[in-house]
Amino acid sequence: MFELKFSTERLIIREYTKSDIDDFLEVVRQPELYSTTYGIPREYSRKRAKNWLKFVKNNIRNMQSYEFGMFLKDDERYLGNVGLINVSMLHNHADISYYMDIHFQNMGLTTEAAQEMLCFGFKTLGLEKISGLCMSMNRPSRRVMEKIGMTYEGTMRNDLLKDGVYYDIDRLSILRNEYFTNSKC
Repeated sequence: MFELKFSTERLIIREYTKSDIDDFLEVVRQPELYSTTYGIPREYSRKRAKNWLKFVKNNIRNMQSYEFGMFLKDDERYLGNVGLINVSMLHNHADISYYMDIHFQNMGLTTEAAQEMLCFGFKTLGLEKISGLCMSMNRPSRRVMEKIGMTYEGTMRNDLLKDGVYYDIDRLSILRNEYFTNSKC
């Protein structure tokens, strides 16, 4: 097995612990995150957070998804989540997933963390392709994917129903050979 703790210039990316739940809830309860993501529910109870933590740990154990907390190196403040989900070792692909505390957006931290996940996916897991999805209206999320070298594949129209409204979802991806051509990993 490989170590599941990563360090970048400004971040520590590691598995969640029970002691992270309060900080996790503070971030995922931000209304701005809810409005621009498809995976965070409007209401996030402590019980739901504890169940999610068990779900994440089980997924890692079963090598189905790898979701981690992002923490500032300086003060260990919880910033958000980053990982590879929907991992298929049969087809050698996964989806990248992330969200960031709204107070720390537009600082390049999400891009830094996402770049580390590409390295993990291609170098450690040996994946062939990593994809990413975002609501078409979420330009900052799409920009993160573009910055890490992903290519736009298309838009899935009316793919997400949220609060009675349909939203388009953009899909981007990067292939192994594309990544290693330009990689700092």
